Amino acid sequence: MNEKFANERPTLLTERADLKSLTANVFANSIENLRNGKIEKISMDSDTEILFFTHFGLVSGSQYNPPEENDEFDPIYLLHESMLKMRDSLLSSYIEDGVKRLVNDSGFILLKDVTIKPYANPDASYKLAYFLLYSDAILGISFGSQRTE
Repeated sequence: MNEKFANERPTLLTERADLKSLTANVFANSIENLRNGKIEKISMDSDTEILFFTHFGLVSGSQYNPPEENDEFDPIYLLHESMLKMRDSLLSSYIEDGVKRLVNDSGFILLKDVTIKPYANPDASYKLAYFLLYSDAILGISFGSQRTE
């Protein structure tokens, strides 16, 4: 691989912005800041969840934020970062070999403490510790507590 590409994000990724992913991340960050009391004089119930309406069901959880430098070791974050670096390295070699356009190149939001309720059978929900939700699957975003009726 050319040394020039070794530490750069591929231009196919840096020259575009995914508005849906950006909006989802800003929305999720805002809800997390309100839940954690980081915005003065405005508070939100700690049970408030971010709700993503997708093609397959309702996805709820919290945005996963990377640990600070002095936080304890987080193996999930290490795995996530190493996979992204490997992906970027492969993309750089594809670009070097002449690939001009990516497909399925939407952004994503990384979630933790996730519950997925399929529309077809909401009673058959399942829980995941972490979930990478691609923006092209998001139809809408809301927040609050899920009602159980």
